[in-house]
Amino acid sequence: MTDFSIKLSAYLDGELDPADALAVETRLADDPAAQAELDALMDADAAALEQFDAQLNDPVPFALAQQIKNTPLSAPAPAPVRRPVWGAIAASLVIFGLGGVGGYVVKDQTTPTVLAGGWLSDIADYHAIYASQGRHLVEVGADESDHIETWLGDTVGANFTIPDLSAFDLTFEGGRLVVANGKPVAQLMYRDPAGTVIALCLISSDQPAGDAPSFKSQTINGFDFVSWRGADAAYVVIGPDGQPNLDDIAAAAALDI
Repeated sequence: MTDFSIKLSAYLDGELDPADALAVETRLADDPAAQAELDALMDADAAALEQFDAQLNDPVPFALAQQIKNTPLSAPAPAPVRRPVWGAIAASLVIFGLGGVGGYVVKDQTTPTVLAGGWLSDIADYHAIYASQGRHLVEVGADESDHIETWLGDTVGANFTIPDLSAFDLTFEGGRLVVANGKPVAQLMYRDPAGTVIALCLISSDQPAGDAPSFKSQTINGFDFVSWRGADAAYVVIGPDGQPNLDDIAAAAALDI
């Protein structure tokens, strides 16, 4: 890049003092080649901004959204030093060019960690919203149980039968489809006579399961969980903190599902 090219970039960004700006304008008026170079810079500027605007409309990958969600807030960063617009555009073009590779790197680095157990946190978030719903508790009601088993089973990629939990005074209300860690999750909703909602959720899994279910109890975001693994899916029963008999409910569901 020549000295004049550098000055053109600075001129385009409004970074020149009045004397240097006047000198550039004088040369542009008398030198068609200089004007052509400025026109090329302006065309590249417009193309870069168009590509950047297009990127802003792309959906945020779920793994990245999860990473942002789980990143603690930090103190505000100091005000950045003003950089020439052309320099910022050049940097954005470099990022744009590396975006495909970088995206795969981020995915490969973050997805295994998220899949290790982060789906339960997502389920807690969903349950906090849907358990408080009345009429809109489910997408498909219990009167279409056969459809729920086929629809959610095919979507999740794991065959199941809706467990009968009436022995625990739980009435099956219906099901809905949610997403955790970028994977479809079947959510089956039950309600007791007091209106408490218990959910049974399953997500496909290729991790090996033992000969008999091994149950794990934990509390996440104010909800009690009992989880286990089956042949082709991971399961969890979720209820409010302190929900009695949740272990027994999970054991019964594991036998019946």
